[in-house]
Amino acid sequence: MQNIQTVGKYSFIKQDRPVLKAELRGGAEFPNLHGDVYVYTLPSGIYIQGDFEGLPVTEELPFHVHDGLMCEEHGEKILLLPDVMSDAEGAASAQIYLDRVNSTQIAGKPIVMHLHRGDKDVELACGLLERVL
Repeated sequence: MQNIQTVGKYSFIKQDRPVLKAELRGGAEFPNLHGDVYVYTLPSGIYIQGDFEGLPVTEELPFHVHDGLMCEEHGEKILLLPDVMSDAEGAASAQIYLDRVNSTQIAGKPIVMHLHRGDKDVELACGLLERVL
């Protein structure tokens, strides 16, 4: 039996570094919000890993990839991701495996985090999924 302590944190990832990265930054209403999202290629899909700080506390926050080319005009949602749950300090992390998407389908696209307010979603933060060279 393998010793669990010898297994790497992300041992299922074949490459050493991500293929895409987005730096999410909050807008005027949430200037302290920031986070990084990394996308790794897997043999049968992608793995998305993100860490965030400065979020509204203890909230369920919708998280999506949009079809636009910039945050200011991010367009329609093309990839719905699981909601992110912030803790009492306004921090959260996300680990998402998707088997029906590849990194080229979302490269250059905005990734946006929202907050439910009544019957509408308010944009909290946005970043572009840029290729890592």
